[in-house]
Amino acid sequence: MASSSYYYNLYKQKKSAVKSYDDDISDLRKALNNLTDTMNDEIRAVNNELEDLKSDLNKAIRHNAKFTSRANAVTSEKEKAVTADPNLSVAVRELEEEISRLSGLRATAINDRDYYYRKYKEKKEEERRELLDKIF
Repeated sequence: MASSSYYYNLYKQKKSAVKSYDDDISDLRKALNNLTDTMNDEIRAVNNELEDLKSDLNKAIRHNAKFTSRANAVTSEKEKAVTADPNLSVAVRELEEEISRLSGLRATAINDRDYYYRKYKEKKEEERRELLDKIF
């Protein structure tokens, strides 16, 4: 029959695993946010610059249809969302899948941790009673 220290060691292992999963998930979320949020901000900034360029070109030379047409074509080269790029889209999807997988492992580790802590408390109480029985 296992002792309380056995369950306490298992509890500590699971507690450590939960912390490790938390750290890994946090790192992956930072990477995902950099890839999506920060990159989208950069894309928006570039597209705004293109719009400003188009506007400035159209103001600079007027009444020239050929030039106006070419100035308007500048915005046809706008940057697209991160997920429009097939490679970045795969990276986003894989990061999301890994976060989901680690979240599942974390939930299992939390359940195991809580189970081992309950077993530890039960064994500790059982050992205390046995000691009291021996004394009296």
